[in-house]
Amino acid sequence: MRQPLCKKGRAYVVVDTAVFTLNFTNFSRFSNLVTVIRNGNEQVISSEFIMPGDLVIVTSDNDVPCDLVLLQSSGLENKCFVITANLDGETNVKTIFAPANYELFSGNPSRKETIVCEKSSPDLYSFNGRIEMDPCSEAGNVNDNGVLPLTIDNLLLRGVRVQGTDRVIGCAIYTGMHTKLQLNSRYTGNKSASSERYINKFMVVLIVGMILVVLVLYLIQRNKESKIVPAMPHLGPPTDFNSAWQIFEDFLSFLLLFNYMVPISAYMNIEVYRVFGSYFMHHDLHLYDEKSDQPCEVNSSNLNEELGQVNILFSDKTGTLTKNLMKFVKCYVSERSFHLEGAKLLLPETGEHLDLTSFGDLEHTFFKALTVCHTVEVHKGLGVNSSVSEQSLLMNDGIVEKYQASSPDEKALLEGCARLGISFVGQKRNFLYINNSWGVKEELRFERLHVLEFSSERKRMSIIVRDEAGTIWLYSKGAENVIFPRCNPSLQLDQTNDQVTKYAKEGLRTLAVARRTLTEEDFSKFEAQYKHANTQLSNRKDLISKCYETVEVGMDLLGCTALEDALQDDVNETLEALQRAGLKIWVLTGDKIETAVNISLACHHIPQGARPHFIIQQTKKKELLSRLREIETTDPEVLVIDGTTIAALLKHLPQQFSDLALRCRAVLCCRLSPLQKSEIVSLIKRRKKHITAAIGDGANDISMIQEAHIGIGIAGREGKQAARCADFSVVRFEMLRRLLLVHGHYNSQRLALMVLFYCYKNIIITGCMALFQVYDLFSATNVYNSLYLWLFDIVYISFSFTYLALTDKNYNEETLLRHPELYQKLAHNKHASMGVFGLWMLNGFVHCFIIFYFAYAVLNNENVVHTVGQTASFQTFGTMLITIIVIVGNLKLLLIARYMTYINIVLIFVSIAAYMITTFLYNLYKGGELFDVYNQFLASLPLWLYTIICSVACLLPDLAVKIMRDLRRQTNTGDETKSDNKIHKPVEEKV
Repeated sequence: MRQPLCKKGRAYVVVDTAVFTLNFTNFSRFSNLVTVIRNGNEQVISSEFIMPGDLVIVTSDNDVPCDLVLLQSSGLENKCFVITANLDGETNVKTIFAPANYELFSGNPSRKETIVCEKSSPDLYSFNGRIEMDPCSEAGNVNDNGVLPLTIDNLLLRGVRVQGTDRVIGCAIYTGMHTKLQLNSRYTGNKSASSERYINKFMVVLIVGMILVVLVLYLIQRNKESKIVPAMPHLGPPTDFNSAWQIFEDFLSFLLLFNYMVPISAYMNIEVYRVFGSYFMHHDLHLYDEKSDQPCEVNSSNLNEELGQVNILFSDKTGTLTKNLMKFVKCYVSERSFHLEGAKLLLPETGEHLDLTSFGDLEHTFFKALTVCHTVEVHKGLGVNSSVSEQSLLMNDGIVEKYQASSPDEKALLEGCARLGISFVGQKRNFLYINNSWGVKEELRFERLHVLEFSSERKRMSIIVRDEAGTIWLYSKGAENVIFPRCNPSLQLDQTNDQVTKYAKEGLRTLAVARRTLTEEDFSKFEAQYKHANTQLSNRKDLISKCYETVEVGMDLLGCTALEDALQDDVNETLEALQRAGLKIWVLTGDKIETAVNISLACHHIPQGARPHFIIQQTKKKELLSRLREIETTDPEVLVIDGTTIAALLKHLPQQFSDLALRCRAVLCCRLSPLQKSEIVSLIKRRKKHITAAIGDGANDISMIQEAHIGIGIAGREGKQAARCADFSVVRFEMLRRLLLVHGHYNSQRLALMVLFYCYKNIIITGCMALFQVYDLFSATNVYNSLYLWLFDIVYISFSFTYLALTDKNYNEETLLRHPELYQKLAHNKHASMGVFGLWMLNGFVHCFIIFYFAYAVLNNENVVHTVGQTASFQTFGTMLITIIVIVGNLKLLLIARYMTYINIVLIFVSIAAYMITTFLYNLYKGGELFDVYNQFLASLPLWLYTIICSVACLLPDLAVKIMRDLRRQTNTGDETKSDNKIHKPVEEKV
């Protein structure tokens, strides 16, 4: 029976291995249905009902539903291939092995085994466990102590996809919320733009202002009516001013009158503006990739303006900054540096193109070491299987060989060697086969005895093999700083070290290669020590590392290699532009430190000449604090940290870490899990002064993308998981430059203009109503005809103003791209601060005072202003006010616009004409309050003079301010922006 238990932080799973018949053809391909084996029977269940101890069947091209220990595979040598892009972003195929010497179906129905493993953790790169055999069972397929060790190489993690293997069977150990993938996920909630804060602040100020105005006017009304109404008996009996109903009625009448002060309709216009902003980004040809037919996608239009506020950018490396396509380009062997060009080696000093038949034993040994020292698998077939990612198509005797590697470095090295004539054909059981086409074609065979795995701490990997002569060799390759100290002293060490430095300065990734011989006694001693270390649940990693150290010594250096990781197009220029724009860029990657540093240098993420400060493999609080303080005293520019240190910093010193990191121009974090990426973003996001953006292309970047204020996904080689979960998506990293510097700038500036002008125009129209109360005994009488209030926002000013808000450009696109520094002018919403808002409100108050008292002056002493000798009516006064408000409000757009088109000008005058036409038509209606009012207005010369003089009086100070502002602006930015105020033909974002 299957029995899950939990004791002292360890999970115990008893695996039922009774004899049964499997029917794999009936496996359901629905993503939420899986086939499991319980009590010897095959069942199809929903993946949410998988329990620890279930035997789960997974077929090719399907995702693993939970964390499984691989027990059986239909592939050769009981192994399977998986793609882990959903976890770590890597598209290279990795190999998972069933435990050595393990046989799942032995034919013994009473046989039981126990899987003992550590408690689930978010660490994707480590796992310790073992299979313990029942002492009463017959188990002749295990080692002497009846225990089979389990490592991360035996674990199928939830989210990985089985590739190139028909079926696998694994035992579920971590399910549901306990899987490593789930532990690396987190809920981030809804996102909102920082612009909503200043919009809400403005609204609160206007609401409070409205309430104060209403309250003051109401109190004055009560005072006036208590004194005046009793003295006027012809008005009838006085009302009971102190009754609750009368108080409510009077207060509500003022509240209804002045509700126009709060621009509630602005929220509708803001959403319209955001829709058009999304349209401009989606149809921008500069953000369109013709090869993939992918435009820019906007999934969260409410964050459009936030693109102009970013000051911290978090970026993935693999597939985002790089194309994840390695190429073997150079090597150094026998004191000479060679360039790989096709099937030849170029010697730069002489210009000769040589093949390997021209070299001696040392060169042959060097390339032979490259084809042996690796963990690459070969998938063979008669054609190209497009489902296999990162496949290398190398023709060998008519067979297409597809290298499937967990490391793109190893894959690139094998591809380069194959082109030169020595190719890794594959392996059968524990034998490696190498085709050597130098001179006489031959096939070399090596027995693989042991693989000494790569780790970020070891910075190297080694392999122990036995050649056909029976000699045991240890081949090792890795970072030069760990290989050189383990080599025998020689002149070649210094020469190779100098060459490695030259390669590194070119931005190439370097590996040193060495080897040594082992005696049978040396190997037996190593094997015994390794078996003991590999069965321990605690401290296994350190014990194995010490075991490796015993044999990786006394080696002979063979040479070094240099690989080029192709960067994304224009990534250097993009990063430099973003840094000039004031963005601090953090690269968060799961890659090893050396690789990440090389790429950061190559793409100029780490500025040239900057000194990186490393904090590696430190976990103690005291040591970390001392190191942070030491770095703080050096005015740090670049900080490089690994995942182990990050975990300790986030736990013990998050504040000190963030303070130091935010002082740096660039931060590089390596060997991170998806959860750690998200935690770092969350740490900086909590610093209220910073707006964060995260960009990535893989499913492992989703947590980071969703955690940041703005998430940007790249629809690239790793699929569209990140793009679908992001707020915005593009195809290439270089498009980020235009997305932020152009669209981010425009969206942020335009929204601020829209909100501020909305508040301004509402202050004008309600300010005149408030001033009129002084002259109508505070009776809450509306000075405007209801037609004016109804059409003011809809027709009189809406179209001209909305179009300007959608298309205005304070700088042209080329200027914004040439001068990224202009991006900083909008940082922290400086263009919509309370100070700027106060100036707009002051401008509105000044205009409403001018408009109201100019009209008051015209009608105060002598109000016979009509040509027929009639006096002006109450409706004439309201018409005089609204006429100036419409004209001034529309003409002010000419003064605040930075990018004026003919359409803008036409809409401004059409809006004014629309006011005149609607008023004229309504004035012809005999039953209306405006009957014949506008006819008399148009026929009155004094009212025409009033309209002209009052409009000029309102706009003249604004014109003077504009002239001074433009002169200062031209002084600051030079002649490049002189054309900004000219009339241009309409160009809508180059759609």
